[in-house]
Amino acid sequence: MTTAKKTILLPFILMITSLLWGAENRQNENILDEIDRLIANRQYQTAWTTLHDRAEALETGDMILKKTELTLLYYTKTNLHQMFAFSDLKEGENLSDARAGDGNFDFKLFDPAGALSLVISSEPGRTEAYFWLGEYYYQVMNLYAEVWDKPVQEIRSLVLANFKMAVSLGMETEEIYSKMAYTELLSANWEGALKDLEKALIFNPGNPSYYHDKAVASLNLGHHTDALASARQAMEEYKNPFYKADSAFLASTIALHMGESGTAEDYLVKGAAYSPDDYRFPDRLIRLYLNDGEYEKARKAAGNLFALYPDNPANCTTIIQYFYNIGKLEETELFFTEQLDKFSGNPAARGNLFFHKGIAAKYRGLNTQALEAFENAEDEFKKSYAPDNPVFAAIDNMRAELRTLLQE
Repeated sequence: MTTAKKTILLPFILMITSLLWGAENRQNENILDEIDRLIANRQYQTAWTTLHDRAEALETGDMILKKTELTLLYYTKTNLHQMFAFSDLKEGENLSDARAGDGNFDFKLFDPAGALSLVISSEPGRTEAYFWLGEYYYQVMNLYAEVWDKPVQEIRSLVLANFKMAVSLGMETEEIYSKMAYTELLSANWEGALKDLEKALIFNPGNPSYYHDKAVASLNLGHHTDALASARQAMEEYKNPFYKADSAFLASTIALHMGESGTAEDYLVKGAAYSPDDYRFPDRLIRLYLNDGEYEKARKAAGNLFALYPDNPANCTTIIQYFYNIGKLEETELFFTEQLDKFSGNPAARGNLFFHKGIAAKYRGLNTQALEAFENAEDEFKKSYAPDNPVFAAIDNMRAELRTLLQE
């Protein structure tokens, strides 16, 4: 071939190659755009089928990443995150509804970890592959950690290793830092969690859960002043009273570690106001007041705890135990009197109170008072319980034991 012909032919070949590559690239993008359109329309089954049928026309890495996105974000059912089923959602139906539903599902076998590892081996700089691999193990950690074929700590390590690789390649997002921090908290890596929570706060400085988790990490590191400040910030940022209460309880824990019982009391009172049905607040207040010798307050807190579960015998047992532990069982006598008046129209609650008043009197050696209390308990329980209720056998046993003691 002459030099002139070579000169003409080479640009022609390059032009054809460029046109072919451009056409393939446009086809690749068109298919991915179609998949994204189907996802936006919540046609997840059709998206999977289309992606599977046209996989050969896609770049391998693009196809695997899109399949992984579908399996991790839009599955209807999953079997250990190794098989996935999809649905095209109906009008008004959302993904959580579909996941809660029953029926026969066409599961597709797909191994995100293996597929993403192939992408990484051929394209070690493919940032999204590390992100999705971290996300895959993050979901496995939360859904299947105890039944997975890898130890829990190894799964957590894989979460962190892959998210960190994504960060090192330039993918810094609130989601990644938040998920790394959560994983580190589970692994008791308090310093690592603090660092990642600080980075997550750069993206979202008003997120109360980050402050709450910072308080947990700081508490475990012994940084009590920082921990209390973070817990207080979480309380301020949270809007939901339930979460405010949770941070208030955490703040009380921190204050107790600091030896500041008055501060702990303040947070417990606040927490109880946020969440009146949360037993943790009166339960801890009883012990705090007893340790500080404030018995009237302790009885009031005990009354608040009893009022949450007035029919539950374990509730009264707990209260008695707290007073018994500090040698102040006699303080329960007034507690029972106060509560019996308060629950005058509730025979089940009064039976519970009389029964445990008898237990407390028996512990104190007041056998005549104990016997009378058990008689009263039986009278109250008869108004609300069937004759074969086990509580009557327990009362009979207590009375028999007490009568024997009184005859000695």
